[in-house]
Amino acid sequence: MNIDKTKNFWKDNLIYFIGIVLVLAVASYGLFAKLNKGDMLIFFSGHRTEWRNFYFRFMTYMGEGYVYVLAAIALLFVKFRYSLAVVINSLLVLATSVPLKNYFQHERPFTYFTNVLKEPDLVNYVEGVVLHTSWTSSFPSGHTTSAFAFYSLLAFLSPSKWGKILCLFLAINVALSRMYLVQHFLKDVTAGALTGVFVALLTYYIQDRYKGRDWADRALPIRRIEQP
Repeated sequence: MNIDKTKNFWKDNLIYFIGIVLVLAVASYGLFAKLNKGDMLIFFSGHRTEWRNFYFRFMTYMGEGYVYVLAAIALLFVKFRYSLAVVINSLLVLATSVPLKNYFQHERPFTYFTNVLKEPDLVNYVEGVVLHTSWTSSFPSGHTTSAFAFYSLLAFLSPSKWGKILCLFLAINVALSRMYLVQHFLKDVTAGALTGVFVALLTYYIQDRYKGRDWADRALPIRRIEQP
């Protein structure tokens, strides 16, 4: 993108980036100033309700691969480059999240509470949730990386201020769900959020390079059903 395009991009998405900065600032304060490793999970454990259990189990699905598939199909009817961007985004998430997990090799919360602290009853778990017990796959959170990459990209593509706010809300709630369900620590979701935003920025830059090309700005036609 040229200088003018870059300025317009940051201006158009200012509200989204302000939200991201605030979220990361709060998370960083918790990481470096106040909270121990498992404190957020213990907090959520003490505030469980049936409604919250249902809500966060639902929200965690919003960071999974099927949302990419649905979005890629839907965006074929908007612009081909938008649909292609979603596909590229998903590949970049895999290309960053998996190697980072393998490099850092941090243990999952269940393993931490059970085998490191030797206090398996320190938290209570959400019924029906299958817990990851790996010693090496916690950092960063893959769901959070996926969610922030996906919803940040949608926010950048959306012309609506409220659409951008909705995307931020969904990304944050996916991150919260990973802690509520005792699948990740605060550090995991914070790193995942940062990684996801950078992936979205890179994807947006890639798709923007095809702006103005005939094939890229085309879309599948929507046929209207005529009333008899």
